[in-house]
Amino acid sequence: MAEEAIDQKLRDMAEHRGLKLVKSRRRKPGVGDYGKFGLTDAAGNPLFGIGAQGLEATAQDIEAYLRAGAASTWKASAESTPARPVSTARPAGSNNDDGQDMESAIRPRSTRRSKKQPKNPDRGYSQGRKKAEGPPIDRCKHEAKAAATVRSASRPNDRSSDPAPVPQPKLLIRPAKAADAEALVPLVRQLSRVKLDELGVTRNLKAALKAEADMAVAEFGEVVGCCAWAVIPTIQHGLVGRLTLLLVAQAYRRKGIATALVDEAVKSLRKAGCTRLEAMSDIEVRNAHNFFRTLKFEQTSYRFARSIDR
Repeated sequence: MAEEAIDQKLRDMAEHRGLKLVKSRRRKPGVGDYGKFGLTDAAGNPLFGIGAQGLEATAQDIEAYLRAGAASTWKASAESTPARPVSTARPAGSNNDDGQDMESAIRPRSTRRSKKQPKNPDRGYSQGRKKAEGPPIDRCKHEAKAAATVRSASRPNDRSSDPAPVPQPKLLIRPAKAADAEALVPLVRQLSRVKLDELGVTRNLKAALKAEADMAVAEFGEVVGCCAWAVIPTIQHGLVGRLTLLLVAQAYRRKGIATALVDEAVKSLRKAGCTRLEAMSDIEVRNAHNFFRTLKFEQTSYRFARSIDR
């Protein structure tokens, strides 16, 4: 109800000025120009708070604009109205034999002063004080200036009323730890025919680290990717670095996260003495093969797999 009252108040103020209030039709907070207003003239032409992206003014901006316009109109009206002429007509039955000028017709009460009543001794002091103080202050101009000062003090910067921007998280690549098991479960389940739970991921992670394999995770406010690798001794190529796992949450792909994880693996494998790097790419992970090709990987063989009976 408070919001409707504010809207109606602004609408009435706009109509009084011959303008039209425009309010956003967005109903979901945070979407587009939700909660914003604008003003148009009677013909519908944009006047205030309407930009290329939609409505831009807040309720406070609209009220300040309309009040400022009202003050300007009041000032212009006061300055354009001619001053009331002072009448020089003499009251009936008056006598000017004493050589003194008659009081202005706008102060007739002084003509009814009793002859026995003494003149006001403070009158000369008041007139002298007025001369010393100078001409009277333009009241309309003074009040308009005071209103502008109050608005400026209450809202020194239009941006100060806006909420502080939420800091964006930064990408962090760090070694994996056992506490990451819960966050790794939805990532690992992107692979075909993998149904591991948190306990299974924890068990396999500990076994891999014990076997001198390594793993890193990518944090972007939360764990959004992972990469595992191992050193494979071979007869034909010597020590080969193998990427055994590379996964990024679907909502965070194409942001350079996978490339950063591969760079971390390469640094570790280079220190271990590897001169060759190979990757295992899951067939059902969308666009995984093309990603490795962009990193200059070449398809040199097929990978075959089967279960080992116990």
